[in-house]
Amino acid sequence: MNQLDAVPVFKFSTVDYPERDRFHLWVKDNLCDCRFEDDGYGPFNAEATGAALGPLILSGRRWPDRAKPLTYSVYRNARRIRMDGQDSFRFTLLLGGRFFCRSMSPESIKTPGHLFFYDVAQLNDCTVEAGDVISIVVPRYLLPSHAALLHGHTLTSGVGRLLGDHLLSLFRNLSMLRQQDVPNIVQSTLLLMAAAVSPTADAVREASGPIHTALLERVRHYIDTHLLERDLTPERICRDIGLSRAKLYQLFEDDGGVMRQIRRRRLRHAYHVLGDPQQQHVRIAEIAWAHGFPDEKYFYRLFKAEFGHTPKETVEQRSGPVLLPYGKVGQEQRIGAGGLPGWTLPFGVLNN
Repeated sequence: MNQLDAVPVFKFSTVDYPERDRFHLWVKDNLCDCRFEDDGYGPFNAEATGAALGPLILSGRRWPDRAKPLTYSVYRNARRIRMDGQDSFRFTLLLGGRFFCRSMSPESIKTPGHLFFYDVAQLNDCTVEAGDVISIVVPRYLLPSHAALLHGHTLTSGVGRLLGDHLLSLFRNLSMLRQQDVPNIVQSTLLLMAAAVSPTADAVREASGPIHTALLERVRHYIDTHLLERDLTPERICRDIGLSRAKLYQLFEDDGGVMRQIRRRRLRHAYHVLGDPQQQHVRIAEIAWAHGFPDEKYFYRLFKAEFGHTPKETVEQRSGPVLLPYGKVGQEQRIGAGGLPGWTLPFGVLNN
């Protein structure tokens, strides 16, 4: 297989660092307060392997050459949730070890073979008896919001077991995956995920409010993704999201309609471009046109109504450097925790 076509696989090992730093580096992107007491059975040696599959982050963790399982506690409280703003779900498949979950409902013990579901925006209080584990992180907007009701639950249905088998197979074949395979992998994985978290009728009724919110956020995300495309219309949104026109208008009723929402988001994007020192060679009229405003006077009027000053005044106030995105990473790299733009090993955390 051509290495340029392969999905990049990344590795992280605590062995690459001094013993006193290993546990800290391992848990620093765990989104939880963690504690490990040296039990005298050797240093905290752990390894992680992971890859980004489109919007999904698949990772695996193992603790090699250990006479006795490592045990540490993790605690995620409301303060941590507010501070990091993480907004994703995680499916975790245990191949070894145990999780003693106290805050999740129902309180339970997760053992090898269990696939359980975790909402990072909810409390987490558990003790980890470390063993091999595979997890996959998915942005919240890609699954129905009622999935949050399953926080802490083990997915025991037939579809849940199929999803566990699927994740195990994906992880074992990471080095064989090609970039052109990723769209199909993402689609099939999301379908299995959605089926695995399918709710009961009672759960749907309970989640009617969150479902509305999640649908709204999904449409907003779609708008942001296609913001500067000329054919971004209500008809296209309805077709691609799978909504009726009446439902789409209902979602944005309190915001003055979907087209007003698109216009405001385009204005905000234009605002950031106008304030970027690296865009100083671009004329205001060009920026207006690129954002769907062919009439420059109309753009000025809308811009001032939205921000309280004109596009020209925004240009005159430009200051400060703009951080450029990282370049492309190589096919396979060993990275330190937090060393990869967009997400981190070992826990597959999505960076904001």
